[in-house]
Amino acid sequence: MSVPAVAPEEVDRLYEKLKKEAESGGYHLNPDVEMTRALVKGLLTNEKRYGYQACPCRLASGRKGEDLDIICPCDYRDADVVEFDACY
Repeated sequence: MSVPAVAPEEVDRLYEKLKKEAESGGYHLNPDVEMTRALVKGLLTNEKRYGYQACPCRLASGRKGEDLDIICPCDYRDADVVEFDACY
């Protein structure tokens, strides 16, 4: 399956949106901007591939009903933050 490329402008827009949402909820994005931008690009790639933003650090099935737990922010975020001080 061919997935359309993700433009840098798309990454910029979603990065800024997620940064605002995270901070309004008491979270912060990873200060390693390049790593965070790569994850944002993964979210956009998965959205183009599957129609929803499956977390790029988890394996998506491509069936939204089966992947509800890994749609960003995924159900594992808070447990990861507690255990590792960050989610991926």
